Amino acid sequence: MNLQWARPIALLALRGTIGTGVRAEQWVPLLDALRKRRSVRAVVVEVDSPGGTVAASDYIYGALARLAAEKPVFAFSGNVCASGGYLIAAAARQLVVQPAAVVGSIGVISIRPLAEEFLHRYGLSVGVTKSGELKDAGAFWRKPTEREQEKEQALVDEYFALFLERIEAGRKIAPARLRELATGEVYTGRRAVELGLADRVGTLDDAIELAAEAAGTTRRTRCYGVQRSLRSRLTRGLAAELADQVSERLLAVLASEPRF
Repeated sequence: MNLQWARPIALLALRGTIGTGVRAEQWVPLLDALRKRRSVRAVVVEVDSPGGTVAASDYIYGALARLAAEKPVFAFSGNVCASGGYLIAAAARQLVVQPAAVVGSIGVISIRPLAEEFLHRYGLSVGVTKSGELKDAGAFWRKPTEREQEKEQALVDEYFALFLERIEAGRKIAPARLRELATGEVYTGRRAVELGLADRVGTLDDAIELAAEAAGTTRRTRCYGVQRSLRSRLTRGLAAELADQVSERLLAVLASEPRF
């Protein structure tokens, strides 16, 4: 018997908001470990994510790209593969999608609440001592200055250029064409295939079949996942992760952190 033929395909499920439900500090070590594990012949990543923070999305993308440079990697989405989730899927050799999947949302957004009028109405004010003019840029207690808006737009534009650079390299889409598609809108899986944002309409089984053919192995799979905290395991994950996501998304908004 050829032992190489019996080596499994690693099956991963990347589900949730990137940076909160999907944590880069957990996923990057896992992807690096699979890259080094000789028993793993290929990898299939099921993506179900609306995106998330720029830094976490790009960090995971880099780890998956390194893995894809050494082993066949295929992505599948049956639900949502948008923004940072789509960025990560772009590192795969091919992206297989269900016809009604939500794909795309290529763009960057920075959001923060402005509570200046609310604070003024209730007689509240915020005292600030800072080392530089821009140290409290993104503060919710006052409107941004013109210079702060220019700086924030420049940061969003830089992240957007990086996003396009990654997609162009992974999907082999001409820059001009990609610019036309990168409006921030989403497409159905079927339409994404027509536009070149995905490779084919199909199922998770189809993605596994493609990975098996590319690696010259059987369709035998083995599921891998990240280590969850004791609190998350004791509460079966749902309540703890919901609390984490709400709190961290609120902190991200208050910090005006750009998001894919």
